[in-house]
Amino acid sequence: MKIAIIDKKDVAVFVENSTIKFDDIKLPFKLVDTLLIANNAKINTKDIIKINQNNINIVLFNAITNQSSIITSANPKNAQLKLQQYQALDKKITIAKYIVSQKIQRHIHQLKCNKIIIDETDYLTKIEQAEHIETLLGIEGSFARAYFEHYFTLLPKKFHKSKRTKRPPLDPANALLSYFYYVVHNIITLKLLTYGFETSISYLHVPFRDHDALSSDLLELFRDQINQFVILVFQEDIVSINSFQKRGGVYLNYEGKKALHPHLKDLLDGLSHKIDTEIANLRSML
Repeated sequence: MKIAIIDKKDVAVFVENSTIKFDDIKLPFKLVDTLLIANNAKINTKDIIKINQNNINIVLFNAITNQSSIITSANPKNAQLKLQQYQALDKKITIAKYIVSQKIQRHIHQLKCNKIIIDETDYLTKIEQAEHIETLLGIEGSFARAYFEHYFTLLPKKFHKSKRTKRPPLDPANALLSYFYYVVHNIITLKLLTYGFETSISYLHVPFRDHDALSSDLLELFRDQINQFVILVFQEDIVSINSFQKRGGVYLNYEGKKALHPHLKDLLDGLSHKIDTEIANLRSML
């Protein structure tokens, strides 16, 4: 993916010829396929349409909370793929087992790289024996609790309360985890739509209202890499306590996000091909 991030407050974004312009910056259409816009940028509908017509997707992020909207250039297509997704619900347990087993193995490998050892044998045996999605979710939940007990020991104590919290996150470490999960979830959704998938047909997570449950399925395969990225953010002092604010929970503030966005682009660039590979793998299992 060729991602551009616009995060200056109240900046005017407009199109001139075949270029996206803001401040003194010019982005030729050919150099970008995904535009991430934060902090109440001003852009008119005519320019949005022109950007989409050039196969550039737009993700709008709320400046404070983890909320977003996707404006995609992907037209409805690939009805056959959507039909295959629906028919594959008969074998959802097989696909769900792949997701959970891969998640656990990848997280265990990530901890091992940080010199923490967890035995995967019992988890993988239980996954193999599981006959229901609810059982798999129970195994995944049990593993997640054990994983985060170890994971938070790798982060500076002043940034966390030693447990995973979400909706809302209650400390800076959880705020970072939730923010990066949310951004990558949106990127996965964009890719699935581009390939023609129906994002509400899923195999592990339960679809609910406007939830892109299939994106949540695939996100499980990349959480370990996001978690490692958060470790690096703290190790390199990219953020500080002053990068966060309390607003019903704890969230990155404008300055915190602005400091992170160049590094976030590196994370997304590194994940892009891997996401494509897993989407292709999912299609082969349908």
